[in-house]
Amino acid sequence: MPGSSCIRSIWRNEACDLLVDTGSTLSWVREDVAARIGIQATEVRTFRLADGREVDRPVGEAILECEGLRGATRIVFARPGDGSLLGLHALEGLGLEVDPGARALRRTDAFLTFATS
Repeated sequence: MPGSSCIRSIWRNEACDLLVDTGSTLSWVREDVAARIGIQATEVRTFRLADGREVDRPVGEAILECEGLRGATRIVFARPGDGSLLGLHALEGLGLEVDPGARALRRTDAFLTFATS
């Protein structure tokens, strides 16, 4: 459910308000915030926006803290006019899911994995 919730996340002790967007693979953090906390771009990727346009943006790796959980994730360096989003990669990596009824995040019961016999 894209845009279901706005949460406060911590990136190296800098708080960011991010809109939860399960339709976005990666999280988008303002490029000035990423630079201020020392995140460096590792590559430039192409992204298809909701309106169909394609844009190139730098991508880097960051440590995220959200809902008391902490982990590594990839972020997009958002430019002015881009949204600030918490994407699916970060949510799943932290073991969080959207509770659409409560319009909030909750811990998943368990991580999904390949079944073994």
